[in-house]
Amino acid sequence: MNVGYKIKQLRELRNYTQSYVAEQLNISVSGYGKIERNETDISLNRLMQISKILETDFNTILNFDKQNIFNLQHNNVANAIVQNQQILDKPIDERLKQLEKDNIILKESLNALLKNSVL
Repeated sequence: MNVGYKIKQLRELRNYTQSYVAEQLNISVSGYGKIERNETDISLNRLMQISKILETDFNTILNFDKQNIFNLQHNNVANAIVQNQQILDKPIDERLKQLEKDNIILKESLNALLKNSVL
């Protein structure tokens, strides 16, 4: 499997758009699309930049296989696949924390609105 396709899969697992990654790399969307389609050579420096954006390391990108992530749930044997699983856990934890904070703010705002409408 080619590196561009692996980058695309990891980007999609993160729910990042091509536009977002291209903006982070300071390149055009079409230029980034060429990377995912393997229409351009990717330097080690660029691969390291992409791995930082995808919150992983370049070795994970090179060895990535999405089958391992989804098969892990049906497999009781732990192996090197765990590293790939971890890239999914971190953003979910961060999103949950942010949602909890947002929930508290919304509850406080609703209580303030209700309190003001009763007076």
